[in-house]
Amino acid sequence: PGSQFWSVIFFFMLIMLGMDSAMGGLECVITGLMDEYQEFFRKRGISREHFTGFVVFSSYIVAITCVTPGGFYIFSLLENYAAGLSLLTTVFFEAVAVSWVYGLKNFSEDVYAMLGHRPGL
Repeated sequence: PGSQFWSVIFFFMLIMLGMDSAMGGLECVITGLMDEYQEFFRKRGISREHFTGFVVFSSYIVAITCVTPGGFYIFSLLENYAAGLSLLTTVFFEAVAVSWVYGLKNFSEDVYAMLGHRPGL
């Protein structure tokens, strides 16, 4: 009896989950850049809101090209060269750098300083 209602709710949940994941990743990039180059932003008078608007607008311009008539070609380029093996390789070397180069003890101490408890390594 209510299958249409539950299907709408389910797909609405999927859309919200995707938007939440996108916003989390976007906030991570924005915060990292704003923290790393705060002197650059302060010197030029760029506020966090303006920078966030610029990043969102740039993301929109890149994403809108994927729905144009030639968008499937652009999407294929992004799928084949921007993600996949290159992303997996980057994550692998980051894990190696944190564990072997920086050291798990140092990493654990940093997490303790930030969160108040050590990770289960």
